[in-house]
Amino acid sequence: MKNKINTPLILIGFMGTGKTTLGKYIAQNNQLSFVDLDEFIVQQEGKTIPEIFEQLGEKGFRNLEFKYLKKCANQFDVIATGGGIIEGNDAFNLLKEQKHVIWLDCDIEILYDRIKNDSNRPNANNKPFFKLKSLYSTRVSRYNEIAFIKVNSNKSLPVTYNKILETMKANDQY
Repeated sequence: MKNKINTPLILIGFMGTGKTTLGKYIAQNNQLSFVDLDEFIVQQEGKTIPEIFEQLGEKGFRNLEFKYLKKCANQFDVIATGGGIIEGNDAFNLLKEQKHVIWLDCDIEILYDRIKNDSNRPNANNKPFFKLKSLYSTRVSRYNEIAFIKVNSNKSLPVTYNKILETMKANDQY
């Protein structure tokens, strides 16, 4: 393996920034295990994210998110989180303790086009642009507070991946 990736590598960022797509790409290119935390929650709970939100509310979902983040951090090399993971204080504090949290960010207009009609995203489905932009704005400082590095995901997968590798290599003091 020519690129040693420190794990767990945890991808955070707003909905639609490409966390799952990039996470899979990183894992495949480095023979690492990968999990999409939202998919993991759905498998474990036997319910969709919208169903969990409906039955337990956002707070209940955030509690599950924390529980499974803890489990996945010890089990997987690359983790793609949900965009709102920083909304739950327990998950936020756990992420703060991690060394390799990568914040994927992207122009809000691009994000809006990617997610506006996704019925699997309870916090985005059928929301007007300004509401999504407002939600995005409330999360930026929390992403920034826990991120090891921030990478713009407007570019292609290989370009974004190489940017992460370069930045990690430049910041590697171990």
